[in-house]
Amino acid sequence: MRFIVYIICLISLLGALPTKAEQITIAAAHWREFSEPGGEGIYLELVKQTLAGKQLKFDVGSYARAKRLFKNHKADVLVGVYKNDKTLLGDVTYPKYHLDMEFPIIAIYNPRTTKLRHSEDFKDLTVGWFEEYAYNRYVPEHAQSYRFTDIHKALMLLESGKVDVVVDHIYNLSERQKLIFETLELQGKTPIWLVFHDNERGRLLKNQFELAFEQLYHSKALAELFGEHYEHANFPSLFLNK
Repeated sequence: MRFIVYIICLISLLGALPTKAEQITIAAAHWREFSEPGGEGIYLELVKQTLAGKQLKFDVGSYARAKRLFKNHKADVLVGVYKNDKTLLGDVTYPKYHLDMEFPIIAIYNPRTTKLRHSEDFKDLTVGWFEEYAYNRYVPEHAQSYRFTDIHKALMLLESGKVDVVVDHIYNLSERQKLIFETLELQGKTPIWLVFHDNERGRLLKNQFELAFEQLYHSKALAELFGEHYEHANFPSLFLNK
């Protein structure tokens, strides 16, 4: 009898012990300083602080890979998404608070060879954009498309006149290129987000992110984390009515 009581107590004790934490996979593209392989960078540090207590695994590579992992339910969180990206498919949910503000999407062109003032000017042009991003949705009707995998090579092709327009962001231009090229804004500053699956697991993660984000904001830890990038992210606008 005493042995049976001992077994029952042992089973109860083992049941009370914490089980191994369930792994949460975070998928992201490699953006220098913001999401680095190894789980470093501003965005990934924010994930660590808002999902504290979770066993996190970071998978950082190409954006196409990150999106594929998320779409196939091999990742729980996808980092750096536009809300109007219809290519994610499936049921997803976004938190109340954005991750950052992306710089405007611009058409970059060489004014010596191309005149670009309004949408009709695109109709006879070859337009290039990074193949992993659906920037074509911002491009007016045009003659030919060129999808590149290396922005620096694309800008060299632009400089040599082999493509007419490259759609990207101003921060990828060198100071020399800023003197050579001109730009036309296609889409203004746009929030980018973490995205979660719209199921019980995803909603729990989203709720934890939101509560922790609020604490980081009010404690000024968010400003410390983003440093010189904090003003651009425009987080105070999220709390104007609170």
